[in-house]
Amino acid sequence: MFRLKALFGGKWRRRLFDNQAVELFIQCAILNRMIQNGKPESYQLDI
Repeated sequence: MFRLKALFGGKWRRRLFDNQAVELFIQCAILNRMIQNGKPESYQLDI
């Protein structure tokens, strides 16, 4: 939650609950994509 609030702010921009849920879902999807892009790809070396 800290990272989500730090990136997108602590307030929602929508008034209706359903719209707030969609907004939060989109923010989580963006955050997950950013985390996946930042991770290095690892693979096993055969020695």
